[in-house]
Amino acid sequence: MIQRLLFAGLLSGLVVALFAFSFARVYAEPTIERAISLEEGGAHKHAAVEKGTISRSTQRNAGLFTGVAAYCTALGGFLAIGMAFLHGRLSVRPRSAVWTLALTGYVALVLVPQLKYPASPPGVGSAETIGVRTELYFVMILASAVCMAASVWIAFRIRRRMGMALSLAIATGLLVALAAVLMTIMPAVSETPRDFPRGLLFEFRLHAALMQLIVWGGLGFLFGRVAEHVVEHDRPAGVVRHRIPNA
Repeated sequence: MIQRLLFAGLLSGLVVALFAFSFARVYAEPTIERAISLEEGGAHKHAAVEKGTISRSTQRNAGLFTGVAAYCTALGGFLAIGMAFLHGRLSVRPRSAVWTLALTGYVALVLVPQLKYPASPPGVGSAETIGVRTELYFVMILASAVCMAASVWIAFRIRRRMGMALSLAIATGLLVALAAVLMTIMPAVSETPRDFPRGLLFEFRLHAALMQLIVWGGLGFLFGRVAEHVVEHDRPAGVVRHRIPNA
């Protein structure tokens, strides 16, 4: 079953990548083009313009699809591995387990890090600090994942005594508190030029956020349905599904 789940996760990721690529190509790429035009036009003195060896046509077509496809299929594979691990350990349907994995992954790996360090278009940020900014972002992702893991662990530890609903509420409150502390202690990065169009910046960040929602939500929906079909198909005939009691 693990191999079937992994194949289903990778295939689901590829299908979701088609939708994510279409959204990025239609909505996100025009904003990037406008930002690049501002950068190349010398509108920002603090931005360094680099001439790449790959043309913009390749970047926004084949390059964009390759990157999105790799990202989505990798996430689909990770969700499949997580689903295989949780199968039989949770008293929920496979579809709900996948949605839980997708939600926790989105919050820990995308939402919390981007609240602290939101995505920025070309022309925002100094070329000299790109290494530091990248390191801070990955540290934020790692720390956020640790906070999520701690909250989930506590929820499992107390769910038998307090019930699932109360344990989830406590874990959610703990995660919010830990995330707030994390965002407070992590260094702030603010290198947006004053003359950079605020509307363009907001549009770029909105599209980046929506694309992540398409990826994680699409995988939760599509792979959740496929995973449930795989689990039901591999269950021997005559075997009745048993649920583990919450308390």
